Amino acid sequence: MINIENVSKFILSDISLSIPKGCVVGLIGATGSGKTTLVKLVSGLLLPESGRVSVMCKNPVTNRGRYGSKLSVFLTGVPLIENEDSALVGMDMIRNIYAIPRDKFEKDYAELSKRLGFENYENEKLKNLSTGQRRRVELAAAFILNADLMILDEPDVGLDEEGKMIFEELVRERAKSGTTFLITSHNLTEVSNLCDRIAILSDGELTFYGSERVLRSQHLPVNTMTVVFDGPIPSIDDLPIVRYKIEGNNAAYDYNSKYITAAELINVLMKQTRILDVKIKKPDLEEIIINMK
Repeated sequence: MINIENVSKFILSDISLSIPKGCVVGLIGATGSGKTTLVKLVSGLLLPESGRVSVMCKNPVTNRGRYGSKLSVFLTGVPLIENEDSALVGMDMIRNIYAIPRDKFEKDYAELSKRLGFENYENEKLKNLSTGQRRRVELAAAFILNADLMILDEPDVGLDEEGKMIFEELVRERAKSGTTFLITSHNLTEVSNLCDRIAILSDGELTFYGSERVLRSQHLPVNTMTVVFDGPIPSIDDLPIVRYKIEGNNAAYDYNSKYITAAELINVLMKQTRILDVKIKKPDLEEIIINMK
C-alpha cells in the first residue's frame, strides 16, 4: 500500500519502510522529528529530495488528483470543511467533489453523525463549535470516503474519552475491512493499543519500525509481576529474575521477558505454593522511547 525507499527531505534522512494493506501504523516522534514531512510526502504534498515514495503503486505527487475517494487525508491545520460551513453543508460538498452516490452517502452520513454525536449540531457553522465538536465533524469527513488508505495527523487531539473510543472503534472496523491507516499521535499509549506496527522517528531518522511486542523485547524487556500468595513464599533461586521485593504474602518480581515468560514464571511459582492473585505491569511506550535515546 505504501512503500518508502531511501527517502530524504528536509530533516528526514534515508527513510525506508513498507506498510501493507489493512495495516494500522502509528507514527511517533517529538516535535521536529519529521512526522509532518513524512505524512506530507505520503499524501503527495511534498516531493522527496532523494529516494522514492509509492502509494497504491503510484507516485503520490503526480497522481494526487487521481486517487479520488481511495485516499483520505486529515492533516492538523488543513480543514476538510470550511469555518463558515456547517457539518451538513461541508459533508455534502465532499459528496459532490468525490461523486459519492447519494443513497450511500446518506446512509454513511447518518451512521457517522449518530456515532460521533454531532447530529444535534449538524447545522451549526464549524467556527461556532468547540474544539471537540469540530474534531468529531472533521473525523466524519475523513471517514465518509470509505477510503482504501487513510492518513490521519493527530486525529485524537481535542477529543474526550468517549470520542477517542468511538474513533478507535471506527479504525478497527475499517482496518478489518482492509483499510490501511497511517496515524500520527502524541498519545503513545493509545497508539500502542490501536496499531499493528509502530514507526518511531528521532531527528529525522527511523529508529524503529515493527510491532509493539518487538519494540518491548528489543528496548525495554523488563516487566514487573506482582503476586499474592496463600502459602509459603516460593524459591526463585534458579530463575533469571532481575530483582524482587517481598512484603508479607506479597511479592514483586522484575523479570526480563527475553529470558523467561510470564507463563513460565507463574508455572514455577504454582508448583511450590498457592497463588491468590497475579498482576503484570509492562513499561509504557514513553519509558521505552526514553531508553532508546
